[in-house]
Amino acid sequence: MNVFVFEYATAVNDINFIVEGRAMLNLILGGLRKEGIKAETIKNFSGPDLSEKILEKAGKSDYIILIAPNYELLKISNFLDQHTKNSSKVLISPVDALNKTLNKFNLYNELSNKILLPKTTKFQNFVIEDKTINFPIIIKPIYGTGCESAFVFNDNKSYKARTKTDGQKFNENFIVQEFVDGIHTSVCLFAGRDVYPVSLNRQLMKFEKSGRTNVRRARYDGSYVPFFNKLRERVFEYSKIISKDLNLKGYIGMDFVIDEKNEKIYLIEINPRITTSAIALSKAANLNIARQHIACFKDNEILRKGLSKVKFLNEVELLKYKDGTRCRIKK
Repeated sequence: MNVFVFEYATAVNDINFIVEGRAMLNLILGGLRKEGIKAETIKNFSGPDLSEKILEKAGKSDYIILIAPNYELLKISNFLDQHTKNSSKVLISPVDALNKTLNKFNLYNELSNKILLPKTTKFQNFVIEDKTINFPIIIKPIYGTGCESAFVFNDNKSYKARTKTDGQKFNENFIVQEFVDGIHTSVCLFAGRDVYPVSLNRQLMKFEKSGRTNVRRARYDGSYVPFFNKLRERVFEYSKIISKDLNLKGYIGMDFVIDEKNEKIYLIEINPRITTSAIALSKAANLNIARQHIACFKDNEILRKGLSKVKFLNEVELLKYKDGTRCRIKK
């Protein structure tokens, strides 16, 4: 078997995502090679046509695994869906599911009548006087990845100062969302014929001052896996319902905020691809993420045997630094 692993940041040397991208790529390449599977990738591509290079690699491979920021993931998936004769070789959720998932406003429209999400609207439709969405609010890109350009505004005054006076470039490519206070978590799950939520993780989120009073910038510093919470099983049930409703496949990361006081669980966003939490999961439970991801599409029995009773050997903290990511065993 020959698998082509395309990871966007390392392929184009995107400095915004290169740290996480390199770590996720190494996780998958290492997992494939442990299984005796030949793996190829693209690094530091500088040619005129990346699409042609992707098609060339795809044509020589039995299967394709894609890892990319949201917009690029949707774009590349659509491209391969149109140009690959055997679309089943691309091991990712169907394009229709990606369209509903990767666009945060589409996700809200798709699920807001079925599960609890923060109230959401497009930036150009946000009118303070309507009181549809109350402060504090968070403004983020519709296709944003990893807290990219996400700002929290505590009140009307800070919002007007930043958007009107500073000329912050919010536009039709952004959403406005009520800011939900609580415990920031994520779920690692595998979706094949059945859905297996494997771990609830604590996200290491910071909301830092950004130069204006009552304005904070979101930052993701890593996670620790697993995280045990009294609402854990309910979060798992929600993640299974969401996966089946959207027809998601493969390894999936879902972000939730848990409001323990009111026992409410809010879905924040979905990453239908390998995420950085998978790195910590692989070490905490001794799981081969690549093997199980492929099994989601090709072998339900491997998936069932590997994930029905996952045992955690350690609690692992994944920390993000400027020069890379590091895992350490929590004492």
